Amino acid sequence: MMGLSRLCWLAAIFLFFGLSRAEAASPATIRVLADDYPPFLLKSAGGLSGPYADAFRLLMRKAGIEVVFQSVPFKRAFLSLANQDNTCALAVNFDQGESETVNFISVIAPITLTAYKRGDNKSQLTNLGGLKGYSVGAVDMAEVRDILSSAGMPFTAVKNSATGFLMLNAGRFQVLVSDLPPGPLSGDKQVVKLFVVAQVERWLACGPRVPPALQGRMRAVLKQGLFAEDTAPVWKRYGMLDYYRETRNNWLKTS
Repeated sequence: MMGLSRLCWLAAIFLFFGLSRAEAASPATIRVLADDYPPFLLKSAGGLSGPYADAFRLLMRKAGIEVVFQSVPFKRAFLSLANQDNTCALAVNFDQGESETVNFISVIAPITLTAYKRGDNKSQLTNLGGLKGYSVGAVDMAEVRDILSSAGMPFTAVKNSATGFLMLNAGRFQVLVSDLPPGPLSGDKQVVKLFVVAQVERWLACGPRVPPALQGRMRAVLKQGLFAEDTAPVWKRYGMLDYYRETRNNWLKTS
């Protein structure tokens, strides 16, 4: 007959392996910091919504990772990554200085900064240098501020592209630098594309206290960023399916 001590020992082994399997089967959870960035990221009762948030959540679930979003200004996001467990920041710009302490996991979206004018403006402009002497509006993004400031270009900052195009159409400035194409406009003031100012990227960055294995799982499902084939229904739900298709096609051709 098996001794009591041996039974206890076997029971402990079974309990250990049972717990290990349960832990392996349960999804990991990460806290994801992101700033309000309409129409891609929108503050909501659950933290954040919008196509970036929903597409990211969908892809992470494929990797067995649950996501808890928290709305945090971009400038504060990097400060929070260094000393918090399982914490990442979504849709941040790459920062060479931060790369010494933060892991930039994957590009999640390309951003094309483009200059536009009104259709009734007959000026032929092909580069930033040609904008000297023109009134310029620009979406309030770090990359746009850096580019225009480096070119010595005064500009009016606008909250987002939708506001910018309304102001352009109203004649508040002659040229708009935007991260999104215009919505449907009509009449002689219809917006015309001038030239591409710059191509920039949005990244997923994680702190050093995110386990390497977890980072690897995230990287594996973000090979096509937030424009993976599985995310099309998300973009459609937000009325941005055409933007998704155009961005995905152009991005995949160059990547």
